[in-house]
Amino acid sequence: MIKKYFSSKESLIASEYDNIKDIAFNILRSNNDLHFLDDLVQDVCVILLTQNKESIMTIHEQGHFNFYVARILANQVLSSTSPFHKKYRLKLPKIDLTEEDYNNTADKFWYDVHHLLSDKHRLIVNLRYVYCLKAEQIGTILAVSKRQIYKDLKKIHNILEKNNKI
Repeated sequence: MIKKYFSSKESLIASEYDNIKDIAFNILRSNNDLHFLDDLVQDVCVILLTQNKESIMTIHEQGHFNFYVARILANQVLSSTSPFHKKYRLKLPKIDLTEEDYNNTADKFWYDVHHLLSDKHRLIVNLRYVYCLKAEQIGTILAVSKRQIYKDLKKIHNILEKNNKI
């Protein structure tokens, strides 16, 4: 293999662009993030362009350029504090909700829970559906049998069903 020597880091990065893209493809494929490929390659090229020219040229001459690029890519993709993660992954698509899109069933349910039920029943609902505890665990907390918790849950269901015609 004949080593190529480049006069500038820009020409080096331009000639290695396809290798950078291949390495990025392999890293993103394993994380199911291929839709970020172009953005990631662009960010890595910017990182490389901001590095010291002598450092980049030395790394390439010693044959460690692909490893260096792979390390930068892995750090960007696998870190939850990397600029790449913050810039692309944490961005949520902006979708405007209209009033027709909003379903207020849960709001009605919690309103009824807090206004129709006794304190004991509210506590059971919170323990069961907010904290995801099992009937046996709720019974232990309230010092009653598991069977009593099932009876109370049935009573709560009947009250809410009667009010909302579920």
